[in-house]
Amino acid sequence: MNYPNNKHEQIIHTCFDELKLSFSQEQSFHIILGVSAITWINMNEEYSSSNLKIDKFLEGHRCIEVMQHELKNFEYEFYEFNGILTGILHRTFIYEDRSAEEKLKRIFNLVGDKRFSSVDEVRNFINRLTSIGSLICGFNETPDGIKKIIPGLIDFNNVTTFADYCSGTSGIALEIFQHIKENYINDDVYYYGEEINATNYLISKLLMIVNKIKNHRVVNKDVLMFSGDDVDRKFDLVISDIPQITFSDRYLEVNDPRLRYGIPARNSADWAFCQNVVYHLNNTGKGIVIGTKGTLVRSNEADIRRRILEDDLIECVITLPVNLYEKSTIGTELIIFNKNKTGDRRNRILFINASEYNYRLNRNQHTISPEGIKKIIESYIYGVEEGHFSIFADIEKIKEYNYTLNPTEYLDFDLLKNSFSNSIGLKEVAQITRGVQLSKEDLEQLSRERTHYFINVKDIENGRICYDEESMLTNKKNDWIGKYDIKPDDIILTSKGSSVKIAIVDDDYRPAFISGNLTRIRVNPKKYNAYVLYEFLQSDIGVKMIEGLQTGTTIKLLNTPQLERLEIPLFEMEYMNDIGDEIKNNKIEYEKTLEYAKEKFNYRRDKLMESLQLK
Repeated sequence: MNYPNNKHEQIIHTCFDELKLSFSQEQSFHIILGVSAITWINMNEEYSSSNLKIDKFLEGHRCIEVMQHELKNFEYEFYEFNGILTGILHRTFIYEDRSAEEKLKRIFNLVGDKRFSSVDEVRNFINRLTSIGSLICGFNETPDGIKKIIPGLIDFNNVTTFADYCSGTSGIALEIFQHIKENYINDDVYYYGEEINATNYLISKLLMIVNKIKNHRVVNKDVLMFSGDDVDRKFDLVISDIPQITFSDRYLEVNDPRLRYGIPARNSADWAFCQNVVYHLNNTGKGIVIGTKGTLVRSNEADIRRRILEDDLIECVITLPVNLYEKSTIGTELIIFNKNKTGDRRNRILFINASEYNYRLNRNQHTISPEGIKKIIESYIYGVEEGHFSIFADIEKIKEYNYTLNPTEYLDFDLLKNSFSNSIGLKEVAQITRGVQLSKEDLEQLSRERTHYFINVKDIENGRICYDEESMLTNKKNDWIGKYDIKPDDIILTSKGSSVKIAIVDDDYRPAFISGNLTRIRVNPKKYNAYVLYEFLQSDIGVKMIEGLQTGTTIKLLNTPQLERLEIPLFEMEYMNDIGDEIKNNKIEYEKTLEYAKEKFNYRRDKLMESLQLK
């Protein structure tokens, strides 16, 4: 293992190496954390009367048994620790073999009080260990870059209470308390956290004690479960780093007072978490949600976004770089809610795109650059507008975009459209249809009678459709003809995949249907020329505009409602048809040239192979 230069990180990784053959990584993390906490207790005068002494565990045998006994006594004597250390270390107590005992003693030597010069150094060590250990154990802890942004967005002179729903190990809260301390702001701030994972909950409680956060309460609870205690909980600031993959369940009831703006679809609970944040804000409160691009654009949540926008509750949306979470490549977005917007920000939203301000942190993770963090904070605080980075959009404008909150659309689309003398919406000149989605059973049954090719993403190559004989099937319903089939000049593009592929149907096409991973654009020839549109979609401007419409990171998604909003350049019809005919003829000539060159190459190659008697 390559150790980092930092002294604390070297100790942490040495400890993991010491334990790896006897314990899982998660168990190892809990052992190192538990031992570090005992070291902190030993060096803290407040607990000097305790019998929880490191020397006891290093003497003689039955180290684990002695530690278990002393921890129970300690937690009984100091109630603030009740259940914390025994909970973190409970899986360690089942090991009674000599090798486990010796390894545990080794960790006490590695992380004992002789390693640290002060109790504050042990505290810093525990804080760093928690960040590293959470990643090792597979928890998606909020990245450091985001933790540094959040305190800069808020005036903590006006904050006396704040909450974190989905609080993890309370990393954001600790960053906020550090910010308050460094800026000499009133430190009598109350913190409330809710976390569903029991281990993270215990670690969070431990960190509150170690970092001397007196005015707090952390509970082990599913955020989506509403209880009577929730009714009166209102805060100046509410934060939520919501799970990146969420599903609605039985807890989301019609009569849940938090969900006044609508109940999300079962396949995504993002806006249940968002509404929970809004619900717990007081009349002047601000909320910050850490979500994904899907949170901003999913069409089945447009009504929820509409109702929230009608109440003018969203102040800012910030696109951050991708790959900020080590265990995930999904892009990250910040949504800032504000129940008390200033007059100049009412009925509009500030959109910021900071996706380019990043650098590689390690092999699996990027982080936000210091320049990006500074620019985000200043743009939000001062309401700065800057081309391709930040812009205000009125609610009426957002309504035109079907209440999507994707910053790229508002930042880039108008600028790109300005490069056109005139423009028109794609839905005004073409019919846009998503292909048919078939199950494995449908494919097996329909392939028994073979009347049409079934085109999928793999069949789109270099602007042409490759017809696969193995994919042939027949239509399941009569309306497939006209609805999912292809005709000359239809433009086919991928609606789902790692990249966008585009093809246009030639005159010598074959009968075929398109799959659900493809979208068909059937242009009205009286309103637009298909070949001009085909080339525009592949142009630099067209590509940028399509990228702005896409959602997803690894798998790109392009929905029909998003495509309908695409603005395309408008030309005189006669002029456009003349250019379109030339584009078509040029494409045909190019493909014929390629085909001739390929035949010539293969013919000469065969002859050369015959000369070598290899054919």
